[in-house]
Amino acid sequence: MADSLLQTIEAAKKVVLSVGSGDGSQQASIVKLGHSNVVTTFYDSEATVYAKYPKARQHIEYLKGRSAGSVLFQVDATNLHSHPELKTKKFDIILFTFPHTGIPNFNPASIASNKCLISRFLRSAQQLVQKDGEIIMTLKTSAPYDKWTFPDLSRYEVEMSGQHAFYANAFPGYIHWPTERIGKTAVKNGAAKTFVFTKKRKHEDEVDEKEKEKNSGDPMVGCSFCPSENFSLAVQFVQATDEDISDLVLDILKVNVASKEPRAMMTVLDIRRLLPEAMRPDTRQLNRVLYKMESKGIVFKGPPRSGVNNKPTWRHLAEVVKHT
Repeated sequence: MADSLLQTIEAAKKVVLSVGSGDGSQQASIVKLGHSNVVTTFYDSEATVYAKYPKARQHIEYLKGRSAGSVLFQVDATNLHSHPELKTKKFDIILFTFPHTGIPNFNPASIASNKCLISRFLRSAQQLVQKDGEIIMTLKTSAPYDKWTFPDLSRYEVEMSGQHAFYANAFPGYIHWPTERIGKTAVKNGAAKTFVFTKKRKHEDEVDEKEKEKNSGDPMVGCSFCPSENFSLAVQFVQATDEDISDLVLDILKVNVASKEPRAMMTVLDIRRLLPEAMRPDTRQLNRVLYKMESKGIVFKGPPRSGVNNKPTWRHLAEVVKHT
């Protein structure tokens, strides 16, 4: 058995590939904690990342100066195996923390798009992970994330080998920001879980060339939009809570601000109609959530709309301040 020094040396050699890296705070934390072999990638351009996240420049400059790995922009997590700087490499860990397409959660298309993202990411990442490596994905497990689910992995080279609670405190300084960031509100992780995927034994030793070709082709194969592959529930999820509803309400109010009528105020019924039908709360719960958000300074309660009813109207507080 190797002693702790040899184990430490071996661990230091492991190369981590991070995709969809947000503002780079988790990746900078990993390097600060002592692991320098981190390749950090972002879906957006460098300018867009800096525009979205105020501290991104600080984290990225740290990574460029301290990490042995590179920092890459405009990297598609669903097409890693075709990227010119990644396709010839193998990684011990491929990390994707809180994947999201950016389509607001209240939009019915969000579920299908994120299923597709997860499916295509796994199909691409399995081609770059070492045979004894791990693909590590962290997801929220409350509604509406419980509808995302994992694809049928029988046609993949990887399988789920474990799961555990997400330990955000393990990454000092890490902040989970929304994919399409509007305002200054970070995402609450809630009952998030980390899922670990590893290579199947048969794909290490027994897979034939025909099956390899089938599994390494067009990453759209296996996408949730494709009828050729069904999704199956792989995880136990919790019911929607006030916190879940609050996150969705915030999305709705932010999108409303970005609409053609940025000064428009919304009633509780306006907001309720835009929430996913499967988890639409009654007006009592929604009002409770809105008043709780008001007490925390997240939303602004305005006067009733003329000629509608006596119900108050609501807006994202940060935008009210901006326009006053």
